[in-house]
Amino acid sequence: MLKKLTAIVLAAVIMLSGCSANYSHIEGYDDIVNARKLYASLNSAELTVTDAAKGELTQHLKFAYDIQERLSYSYFGTDGNISLYEYHNGYEYCYFEDNEWKTLTDGDENYHFYTKMAKMSMVDEGMIFLKAESITESKVSSTESGKIIEMTYDHKALNSSMKNQLGLVGELLSFKVIYTLNSEGYLTKMEQIGKASQDEKLSIVTDINYVLEISNMNDIGQIEKPEVVLD
Repeated sequence: MLKKLTAIVLAAVIMLSGCSANYSHIEGYDDIVNARKLYASLNSAELTVTDAAKGELTQHLKFAYDIQERLSYSYFGTDGNISLYEYHNGYEYCYFEDNEWKTLTDGDENYHFYTKMAKMSMVDEGMIFLKAESITESKVSSTESGKIIEMTYDHKALNSSMKNQLGLVGELLSFKVIYTLNSEGYLTKMEQIGKASQDEKLSIVTDINYVLEISNMNDIGQIEKPEVVLD
């Protein structure tokens, strides 16, 4: 069965975002909106998502656009049970399945490629979480290298709006996001912290601590296939 990057839900709370109304009265909101746009404008970068509560890497992406603005990327992702490996050089799409690399090219069923105009979701604004309508508290701290913005979210509102995406963690009991921006306004780190339970009796409460880090911005050349680690 063909696997695609979008075929597996990984670090679900990381992936949801979106806002259209004017929330500029929220402290730090304009900074995050700008950081999202800056991230989407990058020509290349490296991105990792770590489940800090478990000390496990859940996603790793390297990407770069070529002179035709086609996206090349190398990707690894896991939900703890299934591991997914992908590679795209802009013209050939490769995925690891049945202990071997398989390749699709233009004209093959399920072949796809991305450009700066037709973006992959992980290199677009939505990778930086922001649901302004659910923010209950926000504060901004200046640092020597930029800003740290902490936003507390209404977990009940997120449970309603993100119901289909919270299968990995269950019902949220609390949720906040800490954004680290550098002096140019780029996001370098986003930490999502909270608690969740799979049942109403709160018999098992799970700590949520996903850490997204962005590095090597506009500093990556050739993209190579991810190294496959077999179980």
